[in-house]
Amino acid sequence: MSSIDNDGSAAIQRQIDSGPTREMTVGEAVAAYEVEQTAAVINAGNYRRVALQFPDHLLSHSTLVSTELQGRIDADARVFILADTSYGSCCVDEVAANHYSADLIVHYGRTCLSLSSRIPVFYVFGRDPLDKDHCAELAAGCLEGHRLLVMSDVPLAYAVPEVAQSLGQRRDASGTLAFGQVVASEIAVDGRLYDPKLAGVAPGRSWQLPREESIGDYTVLYLGGESLTLTNILLTVRCRSVFSYDPAMRLLREETLQVNRHLARRFKMVQHARDADVIGIVVGTLAATRYLRVIEALKGMIRRAHKKFYVFVVGKLNVAKLANFAEIETYVLVACPENSLVDSKEFFAPVVTPFEMLLALSRSHQWTGDYVTDFHAFLDDADRELMDEAVDDDDDDDRPHFSLITGALKQSRRFNDPREDVDGEGQLAVRNGRTEIAQYLGSAGAEFLLTRSFRGLGHDDQENRSDEPALATEGRSGIARGYANER
Repeated sequence: MSSIDNDGSAAIQRQIDSGPTREMTVGEAVAAYEVEQTAAVINAGNYRRVALQFPDHLLSHSTLVSTELQGRIDADARVFILADTSYGSCCVDEVAANHYSADLIVHYGRTCLSLSSRIPVFYVFGRDPLDKDHCAELAAGCLEGHRLLVMSDVPLAYAVPEVAQSLGQRRDASGTLAFGQVVASEIAVDGRLYDPKLAGVAPGRSWQLPREESIGDYTVLYLGGESLTLTNILLTVRCRSVFSYDPAMRLLREETLQVNRHLARRFKMVQHARDADVIGIVVGTLAATRYLRVIEALKGMIRRAHKKFYVFVVGKLNVAKLANFAEIETYVLVACPENSLVDSKEFFAPVVTPFEMLLALSRSHQWTGDYVTDFHAFLDDADRELMDEAVDDDDDDDRPHFSLITGALKQSRRFNDPREDVDGEGQLAVRNGRTEIAQYLGSAGAEFLLTRSFRGLGHDDQENRSDEPALATEGRSGIARGYANER
């Protein structure tokens, strides 16, 4: 533990793990990072300012890759490295790239495949090693007779067609095909440029099932280790079961119990969000398309529920940042499908997804186990919810609800609503058609301030309290371990 009065040298001298320590040869770097293909895209598109976005664990290779790439592109074109992403490294960092007027972003490594909105993007997934024969052998031993949908993490996308083909040709002891059907998923941006201005380009995973078959008939074989990508697939793909093959551990395992526990934790967070009266909307992306519409949809839902909201843009989330706002009871994170699934055990308030907030505030949606992380699907659900509310004529917003967190009825506080007629003093409001009078609550932050033991100079001395602010006076000097006026 560092001393409270240290000079900061420990932070400067601390050794950190910057990723792979093995030095790559030029040939290995050119092949692994697809330097030739990237240079061809840059020259063909006549791009002049190219941003190279590396995740933190690949930054040790960034200078070698940029040097080799610079030598293969036109003389008047320039590349530069984005060494620190504004949000998650899986998202395209259009904010930092815009600061340098980039006209192309090359994204390396794992990606959430979220649609970008401003700058063309070229993805370089890389190629993690995979023993295809060993994977097919384990799958044949455990999943014989199943219909299989083969999916993968993006660095293993190159292996999906080969693994699917190998499994589709396997036969059992009697000579019949070992699997009922084997389908390979595809990644739309694999090996080509994604330009947000082109119509009909929808990056992400897709698959084509035979007619009259549904995803519920299939078992997913996922190539890759534990990751947010696997968690997202577990939550959103309503298949028969999910098996993952970890190429590093060379193990095949079923993921059912894990997703059940994860869904149980997410359901609990929905109940926390339902009990919350003050909600923080945290902007966790500025690149994914339609994020502004998601924020506006959340604002509308919160207003209609007579709750209070605040909007925050904090960059990468951590406990210390959100702990600054003690009046917030629940946060809703607007981010890409992978970064939105935050394990908020250490946070002072739960962090939920937009879909979970919809479930918490909805009158018609019920928890069914189906899960939505895609912005487009969420907005469709939000539009249906708005239509259902327009049809529902039940205006008894003061009805208490049973809280599964406290085990008792909870009467929600009522904040300002644009439909209410507030008088000139801003203290009373007509609540509903029965002309009942209620106290008008406009600022959750101001209310929370009144409950604090220290509210600032001139406000805590109740005996000599006045409306005039207190004069600034000279305070203590020194450090907390020993102020100048202390022995």
